[in-house]
Amino acid sequence: MLMASYPVQSLFPGFFRRIIAAVIDFLLIVIVWFSVGLGIDFLPRTGENTITFIAPDVPRMFIVFLVFIVYFTLLEATLGWTLGKLIFQEEVVTLRGRRPSLLQALIRNLFKPVDMLLLLAPLLMSPKTQTLGDRYAKTLVINRDAGVPGIIVEDRYIFTFKKIIGIILLLVSLAGLGIGFSVMRTYLPEIRSVNQAAHNHFMRLEKGIARNQNVRAAYENASIQVREQMTFEDYQQKLQENPLLLTVLERRREIEFNQWTFQEEEGQRVAAVVKGNVDTLFEIEVNLAKEQNQWKFVSGNPIPRGQ
Repeated sequence: MLMASYPVQSLFPGFFRRIIAAVIDFLLIVIVWFSVGLGIDFLPRTGENTITFIAPDVPRMFIVFLVFIVYFTLLEATLGWTLGKLIFQEEVVTLRGRRPSLLQALIRNLFKPVDMLLLLAPLLMSPKTQTLGDRYAKTLVINRDAGVPGIIVEDRYIFTFKKIIGIILLLVSLAGLGIGFSVMRTYLPEIRSVNQAAHNHFMRLEKGIARNQNVRAAYENASIQVREQMTFEDYQQKLQENPLLLTVLERRREIEFNQWTFQEEEGQRVAAVVKGNVDTLFEIEVNLAKEQNQWKFVSGNPIPRGQ
């Protein structure tokens, strides 16, 4: 059985054409991303001795991801190309040169986030310039006039310049993912701890006010800073003078924190500022200090939304 073969064009121009074509397609996704009010706040932000985390808006991110999947999958399954691929005369085909099925196109595009995280290293390391999605979906991206793709012979053990660049990108991406995993592994427990500390303080206040203004448990569990700056009577009077406190405590179980800033000194986390919302009525900011390896309440400030 004779197999059709085709001249192997320069792989790097093909690679860059695919990158530019992908950029054109992703610009459409970016437009959708920002049109629904998303930004890049899901990345940690660093300041002088501080690091801030913001909770991602998962529902909106899911909408964008769904648009992403539908756009690429439907166009590639029905036409074989997207806008970017059409401009550069590229086409998605199966290994036999046919148009991919809906399932193949779906599999191919579900792997796109993974390929992006790996900085497209699999594309450079593949003899047929396949992404991970292409490999699992058994698809290729070829020039539209290339006909049925032949077999590209390339020794997988030969380290071409293209493969070396791919390996470098893979190592860089894995290092970045490792750093990200390490950061999240360090700070996720701290985020849970400060959330719990803030909720526990409001719970003690709620129970104390329900018991004839007996908020001593909350005072005694607060930070040393609070007890050094004010007596129990001063603390109690401050609570009584806060007109918003009762309303906030009535909706205590609806408090959702979405931003965490940690302050560090000599590698130790010593303070935290937690921000969030109480239903749709209030914004709230809670300051905490770390004492004897436990987070303690320092101050809290509910503000009506829009002020």
